[in-house]
Amino acid sequence: MSTLALLLLAAAPASANIPGADAGNCATSLIGTPLTIPKYSAATQKMLNEDIAIAEAALRIAPDREDSHIWYGRRLDYAGRICNAVDAFSAGIKQFPDSYKLYRFRARDLTRARKFKEALADYEKALELMGDTPDSFEPDGMPNPIGLTISTYRGNIVYYHAQTSFATGDYPTMVTGMAKSLELSADFARDDMRVPTAYWTYLAYRKMGQHDKARAAIDAIEPGLKLIENFTYYQAVQIMQGRLDPASVKDTRDSTIKFAIAMERRFAGDETGAKALLTEIVRENPQGHWPSEAELASPGRKGY
Repeated sequence: MSTLALLLLAAAPASANIPGADAGNCATSLIGTPLTIPKYSAATQKMLNEDIAIAEAALRIAPDREDSHIWYGRRLDYAGRICNAVDAFSAGIKQFPDSYKLYRFRARDLTRARKFKEALADYEKALELMGDTPDSFEPDGMPNPIGLTISTYRGNIVYYHAQTSFATGDYPTMVTGMAKSLELSADFARDDMRVPTAYWTYLAYRKMGQHDKARAAIDAIEPGLKLIENFTYYQAVQIMQGRLDPASVKDTRDSTIKFAIAMERRFAGDETGAKALLTEIVRENPQGHWPSEAELASPGRKGY
């Protein structure tokens, strides 16, 4: 542990009341399978624990800082303590009710806690609170390989609101939101945003039966994009395009890619194969996979 971390921990009063320690229940997926905190390597777990301890100490020392609440919640999230993170962000919102940042981060974890309507409401509240505030890049807690932040607060709020709308079956909102989030992306990160927005736009159009629009959305992604981080989404898009044989990634455990394959099976009428793969995705991930769960629990959902 660094010298700074040790100083922070030493300065933090042990009696301070830190939220999130005994919070929430994220125990069951939408299909009834158990959810657990992921098991990490000893080195990774040590790093996660230290990060939480530092964030907890910072919150005890400076509870009147918005960032103290944000980073405590985010560190809990990275460790897989999703419901703890929700409670930590909720405690922050009580102190900073006008913080669009806290609402944005709580919304993401509410989605992971399968509280989709509440998550959508938080994203909408975040946008309302943000108003005309100039957008800014959102600091990465887990930097990409080149250490360059590519997403902004407003862009992420709009993108994740659209993505979460998949769970409620509001596919028109998905299409509109994905287009808006791409519009909000920085020029240098445009290719990185084109890929995931095309992925979810394609799924939304397919779920609405608008297959020509789906095909146009996905075929707009050309080979040879210069990406910074969304490589697995790019593979998934190529599967949707028919340019990549699913057999070539048969050993992958990446949920984004496997979900694309499962949905292609569903769209092709292979319900048995689709359900089997969707169930596999949920079961092999300690914290499940909410898009797969939504498809299994309510494949015909329609929220528009």
